[in-house]
Amino acid sequence: MSANKLVPDQVLLLEQATLKAPLDALRRIHKQTQKTYEYNLQPASTLQKDLDALLQQTALQAAASSDHALSDEQRAHMLKSLDGMITRMRGLKRKLADLEGQSNRAVRVVQARLDHLAALPDAIDSPEYPAWARKRLSHHLVDYLLRANPPLKHTAQELAREEGIQDLVDDELWDEMAKVERGLEEGRLDEVLSWVGENRTALKKIKSSLEFRIHLQAYIELCRKRDLLQAITYARKHLSQAAAAELEAPAATEDGATAMTAEPGQTSYMAELQQVLALLAYGPETSCRPYQDLYSSSRWSSLRALFRSTFFTLHSLPSIPLLHMSLQAGIASLKTPICVPVPAGTATAPPSAYPLGGPPLRTMITPDGEIVLEAPGGPAALTPTPAPTTAATSGAATPAPAAAGAAGPGAPPPVHGLEGRPSRECPLCASALRALGPEVPYSHHVNSTIVCGITGKVVEGDGGEGGQLVALVSRVTGEGRVYSKEGLALRASQHPEGKFVEPVTGEVFEWDDLKKVFIS
Repeated sequence: MSANKLVPDQVLLLEQATLKAPLDALRRIHKQTQKTYEYNLQPASTLQKDLDALLQQTALQAAASSDHALSDEQRAHMLKSLDGMITRMRGLKRKLADLEGQSNRAVRVVQARLDHLAALPDAIDSPEYPAWARKRLSHHLVDYLLRANPPLKHTAQELAREEGIQDLVDDELWDEMAKVERGLEEGRLDEVLSWVGENRTALKKIKSSLEFRIHLQAYIELCRKRDLLQAITYARKHLSQAAAAELEAPAATEDGATAMTAEPGQTSYMAELQQVLALLAYGPETSCRPYQDLYSSSRWSSLRALFRSTFFTLHSLPSIPLLHMSLQAGIASLKTPICVPVPAGTATAPPSAYPLGGPPLRTMITPDGEIVLEAPGGPAALTPTPAPTTAATSGAATPAPAAAGAAGPGAPPPVHGLEGRPSRECPLCASALRALGPEVPYSHHVNSTIVCGITGKVVEGDGGEGGQLVALVSRVTGEGRVYSKEGLALRASQHPEGKFVEPVTGEVFEWDDLKKVFIS
């Protein structure tokens, strides 16, 4: 397979939300249309019942007064009933027309996004790929701007308009979220209660505790105002029902799993209700820590975070910006303990995972010819290579003594100094992307990419591109460093006697001193 060939399943992995959100919107519009139709036009609907009653009354009156015309009062009553039904039908027509317009817009958006995803070229060097990648990058940037706090809506709209990706952006969705979040930031619950009312069925399906937390906060605010009678009434109406429903829920499901209403890591509704009821006796000026925390303003931030995560789950949106996800995919292939040091207290780490500024690794050759990587204090947690004269490179984090950088297959990776310090040539070390590093795992590959510290070329091993891989082992310290044979030959051509001079220590070596190693 060509290195430039694109695998659609991998490239489109970040684009799942692009299609899920409009499909969910289309599904909701369809359900709303179905409910509206059933409520107004089914045989059991109110409109149909009124029509049947009018027809029956007309038939009875016509039979009773076959020789006489309808009275003015009867005629006026029938006309009033007909006018009421016509008004309701016109209202229904407007509702259905509005839903049809929403459905058509959702279908257009879905089709536009399907066309965008279907236009993915077969290879990176395809002439169509730069335009497709630019459109995807613009979409990720707009998504990032809309997720900002506060949202950079105008900038996002201008970028979407300039790039022609309006159909890839869910403006109405982000406006809805921003409206509710703004209300929560200002200490209002009206917007979020209205949103919960519109999405109550969907929230029950995902077993969200958002509605209970909102009513809990409303009760706390009543207690803060010391409106105790209203607080008791509110708790009975909105909080006790949820707690009672949790107690009445079956202890286990059919597969034996315990059924829980509260989210993992949180206390039960009943336990929380019992705790907040004590606020009837403790006012906001209390010094008792548990109840003081209930009055804390930080609860509004927690409620906003809960709403945000629930909103993302409900609309199948990722919890972090798409831009961060795409950047982290690249960071995960570049991250080494040199770029982002291993946190203190880490129990285990790969041989190369030494904190920045820690002891350098040494390359020792045993009497049997095995090359062993070890720290100056001893070979703790370091494993010798499985075969003689073989240097095992276990991942992208290449041992610092080796004059090599490491990354995934493909373009040459960033080159760090032999002393294991950050490099200006490394995209992760020398940019603000380093802030995203702690959130992703260290890179790991079956085969490392080795870069010669002399020639700067990738060394693929014996017979491959970049030449043969060899090691120079110091006779004094026993430490060794790895280079390409071609690089050392270049150094030897610069020596009067054609000998090798180790670039770091300055030791002179003969041809017979070279130790051939392989990438495993």
